[in-house]
Amino acid sequence: MTSRSTQLDGQVAIVTGAAQGIGKGIALVLAESGAAIVIGDIQEAAGTVEEIRDDGGRSVSMIMDTSKPEDAQSLVSLALREYGRLDILVNNAAIDAPGGNAWDLPDQEWQRTIDVNLSGVFYCSKAALQPMLEAGRGAIVNLSSQAARLGAKGLSPAYNATKAGVLGLTMGFAAQVSDMGVRVNAVMPGLVESRDFGWSAETREARAREYPLGLGTPRDIGEAVLYLVSPGARWVSGTALHISGGYQRGTSWF
Repeated sequence: MTSRSTQLDGQVAIVTGAAQGIGKGIALVLAESGAAIVIGDIQEAAGTVEEIRDDGGRSVSMIMDTSKPEDAQSLVSLALREYGRLDILVNNAAIDAPGGNAWDLPDQEWQRTIDVNLSGVFYCSKAALQPMLEAGRGAIVNLSSQAARLGAKGLSPAYNATKAGVLGLTMGFAAQVSDMGVRVNAVMPGLVESRDFGWSAETREARAREYPLGLGTPRDIGEAVLYLVSPGARWVSGTALHISGGYQRGTSWF
């Protein structure tokens, strides 16, 4: 049973990129806590919507691209048209890091990663803030990553750069709107088993050993987001919550 401190009855939440994976996990957790869910995704999210409705919840979706400001505005308009208000925005939509090193990265791959992972967060937040500020209330949670502070050989730094940029957007927005009733925070997940990565059993076991609490699940991230958007976090804004299963190799406190 959901406690009163995390109850979202009557609230409306936008979750981007919730057709599958982490976004779907977030959407399901918020719906279970009473929020109506509006999904914006570049692919059809009917499966998530149906699951929410089958469980007695309310949900609608639209196909959109967060990197297009007009699509971000259309998503907010959908929430207001369907449910008459907007209380929560979860900026989850992102694309994976292209493979290869910095010197191998095509310019178009760099730009697309920036457009979706960073500009998309800005556009959706800007659109959502209009009704939130008018109402004098709201909560925004941005999905950053442990990749904001940890790189890897053979993995393009485009993803690292965007996820670090998301932290900057989070702090910048929080400084400007927290005293106007809107809280803005980020979460920084470690390795979440959000889909089939094509690993062998040996590879999965090796990766899991790096995390004292095991690999994360989409629901783990959903529960963290639920806390940050809930009344229980009324005194939390401008922070980044690390969710990394106890992983500490090569880490720092920032």
